[in-house]
Amino acid sequence: MAKQVTSWSFTRYADYAQCPLKARLKHLDKIQEPPNAAMARGSTIHKLAERYILGQLRSLPYELKLFKPLFTMLKAMYKSKLKRGGLVVEDTWALTKTWTQTKWSNWALCWLRVKLDCAYRDPKDEQTLVVIDWKTGKFRPEQVGAYLEQLELYALVALLLYPLIERVQPQLVYLDGGVVHPEKPLTFERGALPGLKKTWEKRTK
Repeated sequence: MAKQVTSWSFTRYADYAQCPLKARLKHLDKIQEPPNAAMARGSTIHKLAERYILGQLRSLPYELKLFKPLFTMLKAMYKSKLKRGGLVVEDTWALTKTWTQTKWSNWALCWLRVKLDCAYRDPKDEQTLVVIDWKTGKFRPEQVGAYLEQLELYALVALLLYPLIERVQPQLVYLDGGVVHPEKPLTFERGALPGLKKTWEKRTK
């Protein structure tokens, strides 16, 4: 019997959308792409962002300086009472096929896994959750369609896991180029949740 994909992430979905054979070799046959300098650098910068927000670094690393106001705000937010439910850094989100929360390590029931870089409640509106994915490298306009899918997935999972939040604004933040995508916040209201579920069930069937 042929192997089947029983759980997915946005990376797995994107690999399959690009090339089903690539997805099979990488995720079922476990033939991994060789590591490269760009991947290693991306991991290092993600770790720097986490450590600075959590107060483990006194000075803002050079690699993050294009977004100094944002990181200054996040670090201050973590220090304040808002860190209790208001700010999440480097979290793991896991859902079953019925869109209920489960543990990342639940290999029997976990259907979707999402690695979160940062999420926080908007200080001006606590009913809005801002979800950030840190990116390194260049922003590529030709990939806007894939970017929108990633933002939709973040919004869907956030609305499910934060039932008291009314809306989600997901963003891709390109640390190297100072680019935030989308430039104008893209807002997903709670009413969009049923449609988002149907869309992703169809995409990943």
